[in-house]
Amino acid sequence: MIVRQLGEGRLLCINQTAHAAMSEAFCRRWGNAGFARPEPYDVVMLAIGQHDNGWWEWERQPRLRNDGYPMDFLHHDDPIGKAALWRRGIERAGAQHPYAGLLIARHASLLYAEFPSLDLDETAQAAIQAFLDENRARADALRSAWRVPAAAQWLTPACIEANTRLLQFGDTASLRVLMPWSSRREIPHCPVDFCGAETAIVMTHDENAIHFDPWPFGVDAFTVSVVGRMVMQTHFASESEYHAALAAAPFQEMAWQVMRW
Repeated sequence: MIVRQLGEGRLLCINQTAHAAMSEAFCRRWGNAGFARPEPYDVVMLAIGQHDNGWWEWERQPRLRNDGYPMDFLHHDDPIGKAALWRRGIERAGAQHPYAGLLIARHASLLYAEFPSLDLDETAQAAIQAFLDENRARADALRSAWRVPAAAQWLTPACIEANTRLLQFGDTASLRVLMPWSSRREIPHCPVDFCGAETAIVMTHDENAIHFDPWPFGVDAFTVSVVGRMVMQTHFASESEYHAALAAAPFQEMAWQVMRW
């Protein structure tokens, strides 16, 4: 869950699955004279759009923090449960296409490397390490099992990494405007040719527009949006009260125009 404060005691509660769909919208137009189009295109888009589907069950019964404020993904306090959540999402996407599951697994591994949890007990550390070990073996298993000739190129380490970095570009771009954090972010490791070449892209945004430099898209402008539920209070006495408020809350859409400077 992403929880955005709107002021006047209101919160916009956005499902991780909705955020993932927005992440895909950022990547659908990727490709121009300076940036290659991802391949296999449809499967990469599937992975980006499904990369947080493991949250679906959790978000049907979302939790509260200890102070009664809605729990978001940054404050999730169950590291073993989170690893299980990732595993469920990878398996779910992988059932649709094994390459999609592979990219989401690599994405999760990169996040654990970038944001390590240093204060976990031994049980949690072992659970996370087991999950990372599974991910590490996934590419080799898929190379052995996948008999499609074109798959050999997609399964090179450079291509897996580039497609995963595109997923992370969409993930980062969506989170920057939904949280929101600072209005400027340099996004590293953006794929240029899906064979190993990378560059950094600077993202700037306000409440209405988003800009990227350099421009990686094949169109001059497009719109991204997300829908959440707007609840009229910030704290709840119980999770049942919170769930009832979410069920009764109106939908609210937020939209941005993505355009060249």
